[in-house]
Amino acid sequence: MRLRGAYVARRILYALIALFAVIVLNFLIPRAVPGNPVEIFANPRVLPALETKALTERFGLNKPVWDQFLLYIIGIFHWPPNFGVSFKYYPTPVWNVIMTYLPWTLFLVGISTVATAVLGILVGIWTGSRPGTKTDTAVTSVSMLFWTMPFFWLGTILLWVFGLDLHWFPLGGTQSIFASQLNWYQKIGDIASHAFLPAATLTLAAFAGYSLIMRNTLVEELSQDYIMMSEAKGLKRWQIIIKHAARNAMLPMITLIGLNLGYVVSGALLVEVVFSYQGVGWLTYQAVLYHDFPLLQGLFFILSVTVILANLIADLLYVSIDPRIK
Repeated sequence: MRLRGAYVARRILYALIALFAVIVLNFLIPRAVPGNPVEIFANPRVLPALETKALTERFGLNKPVWDQFLLYIIGIFHWPPNFGVSFKYYPTPVWNVIMTYLPWTLFLVGISTVATAVLGILVGIWTGSRPGTKTDTAVTSVSMLFWTMPFFWLGTILLWVFGLDLHWFPLGGTQSIFASQLNWYQKIGDIASHAFLPAATLTLAAFAGYSLIMRNTLVEELSQDYIMMSEAKGLKRWQIIIKHAARNAMLPMITLIGLNLGYVVSGALLVEVVFSYQGVGWLTYQAVLYHDFPLLQGLFFILSVTVILANLIADLLYVSIDPRIK
């Protein structure tokens, strides 16, 4: 029990170190982008120099970098976090802007994560139960093909085929412009139709990682002595695979889900831009265009903390499920 406590303490320490690194990098990276955000936010041809100077002081960009960093640290440990005021959506606070778009990304990432895990595990069990066969080779090859495709490229292909050519799904957005006139079940269908292609892109591009690890782990489990004992007892093949081998092969999936969340989130940022899906990925793209430092810092901080927490929870769940972890 004491050894498990040390393991948990180490994982929490690693998460805190990662969080500190995120805080520092999150402050420095936006400021490494060339250009004056005030000049982009407020065209100097329109505003007089005095008003441009006032805006620079209002946003704190005239202060030394160290003072800006201290204000940034104080703000993020306040509740709700105070990331300042968005340049693009002035005078709306960054937190309010993010909370407007974040639910759409959580919805998209949540659906795609569940779909990716379920599809990957089922495909992994299917191929792992028949290793070396033509089915195993064909399915594994197709999975690897999708895995090698960049998110934005696969999303563009799906958008072109199923949106532009076949007209099965909308070309972009999160809802129709007439969504306010729909009843509740029509709204659900409308939201689902807009989210289908982005979620399918994330799922197809990421499920191969689950299926390959599940397949290899299952093949290894099927070679263990307890499987031979189960066969000697007369258990059916499907019972041995589902009730015994697959259950033990599921353990690495818990950690993989936490690790893969960062991969899915980063993919969602690109996919949202391709499909004009107005979540935090699309918002990040807008913030980059407008050099919106406060908004970029708020977005990167929240996304990074989400991934760090997901990995920490996965590690803690793993140690509680697998008694071999010490």
